Amino acid sequence: MDDGIDHEQLHPAIRGLKTVCRCNNIKYRTIERAIRNGACTMTQIALCTTATTGHCGGSCTPDVQQMIDELAIQRPLAAPAASAAAWWVRKQ
Repeated sequence: MDDGIDHEQLHPAIRGLKTVCRCNNIKYRTIERAIRNGACTMTQIALCTTATTGHCGGSCTPDVQQMIDELAIQRPLAAPAASAAAWWVRKQ
């Protein structure tokens, strides 16, 4: 969202009205809602909102990726659970 406006300083209601994907008329709040509901990849955002799928070829992709980076919950990768029968588990 490199349009010369400091979006961090905008009131959330005003920021939510900004159009991110012009081809499909997708607003900031629509993408934000999809991210809050669990969409955390570009493909999931595209399926939920149709953002990045317009005839322009996805010129809003960097903006959507920035939103994902800022808003998505960062989850650490979980280590696979080891069963007692696994070869690397020490038998007592």
